[in-house]
Amino acid sequence: MTTPLPAQLVDYLVKRDAERADAVAEFLGSLTDREHALIREAAVMGYVQGRRHPRDENHPKDSAVLRLVIDAALAIPDLYPAIAAVKEQTTTSTLEYFVQIQQPDGTWEQGSSASPDPAYIQQQFTARKASHPEWESRIAWRTSTVTTGQTPRIVPALAVARQINGTTTESAP
Repeated sequence: MTTPLPAQLVDYLVKRDAERADAVAEFLGSLTDREHALIREAAVMGYVQGRRHPRDENHPKDSAVLRLVIDAALAIPDLYPAIAAVKEQTTTSTLEYFVQIQQPDGTWEQGSSASPDPAYIQQQFTARKASHPEWESRIAWRTSTVTTGQTPRIVPALAVARQINGTTTESAP
């Protein structure tokens, strides 16, 4: 005979389930359509490969699982279009430097043009410090990444369903 869980523990577990579901929905909502599609396709194929794995065999290491999942997704490009489209995409990253100036409210604002040449920005920084020694300034950097290529068919984000006390609620990710 099993003893029922105390009501306080059940309430806690239900609350934690809801918090985890909300955290997942928040994470998925923060992704771009492309990121969402890539993660979705890899997760689905990972689940499929896991279900196909013989229960009496050792599970492969993460890197082997990754290769199995991508290989399987590339073999069926019509079901995994975001992963298939990566082969046709080009991604470039650009590192740029610029001078920032601290504002009276404590925030930092860009105070120069951006350049991939750190020596040029150092010259701008030195000139700015010489002309306005009372200003707080610093050299900052940013990386811009651009991905170009055919737009894959993106599967719209699905509603995230969660079960609470036998009732299903849905929230959009």
